[in-house]
Amino acid sequence: MFKLLAPAKINLALEVLGKRPDGYHDIKSIVQTIDLADVLDFDASQNLVISGDLPGWDSSKSLVSKAAVLLRERFGCKEGARVHVTKRIPLMSGLGGDSSDCAAALKGFNRLWNLGLSDPELMEIGAALGSDVPFFFIGGTAVIEGRGELVTPLKAFPSAWVVLLLPPVLPENGKTVRLYHALKPADFTSGDKTEKFVHALMEGWEIPPSLLSNAFERPSAELWPEIEEYRWRFLEAGAYRVRLSGAGPALFSLHRDRSEAERIFENLRKNRLECYLAHTTGHPG
Repeated sequence: MFKLLAPAKINLALEVLGKRPDGYHDIKSIVQTIDLADVLDFDASQNLVISGDLPGWDSSKSLVSKAAVLLRERFGCKEGARVHVTKRIPLMSGLGGDSSDCAAALKGFNRLWNLGLSDPELMEIGAALGSDVPFFFIGGTAVIEGRGELVTPLKAFPSAWVVLLLPPVLPENGKTVRLYHALKPADFTSGDKTEKFVHALMEGWEIPPSLLSNAFERPSAELWPEIEEYRWRFLEAGAYRVRLSGAGPALFSLHRDRSEAERIFENLRKNRLECYLAHTTGHPG
């Protein structure tokens, strides 16, 4: 029996460049792992049994199950496995929980079933399951491109505390598709902001706040006005810049000072809001 962590991510910057002939959109994003994480417990079993501890999480529709099915079909695996997912990352929040679980599952099944696959091979399989999955084999700070499956590790983003606030927007299948459809011409950009972010990071310069942007900020506020209401509540709690992570609805603020982050977190918690205190993490191993 063994366990693997599946960390959450935040998008420090996210640009949508345009729509592709295959119907997907090209993006360019700076992604950062944090230490809020799901835990996957693996054990040998004759049958494939996948369970979780969070109401509303359907194991049969999860990428963990899809990863198991794909590996068994592709490599003729007959073995089973017992996997329990302890969910800590909110569902469909823009924090990458399902994709991170999928990456951890691919690693776990590879180990449990002695498949001998390398990380690059697992990343290729993961990309067929979800655009964000390959990033979680890299972790730390990285730029993702294409649909999100092209990953380039970067110099670590300066260590920071992360306060997360989850507005009470019901998890919704097809949320990201709705956001893409709601994009207007002014929401599409060239990728220059991300390039400037990468350049500043590699040179060790201070990252201008204007580069910490997300193309989904405007359409998310249009589709789910309560996100903006909770952004203001976040600011009232003491945050000075609040950003959307991925397709949302999770909001976050970054802080160098731990006491400042803890104060904002406590202010949110006193108001009985769903919030989390986390820290940025580096590339594993």
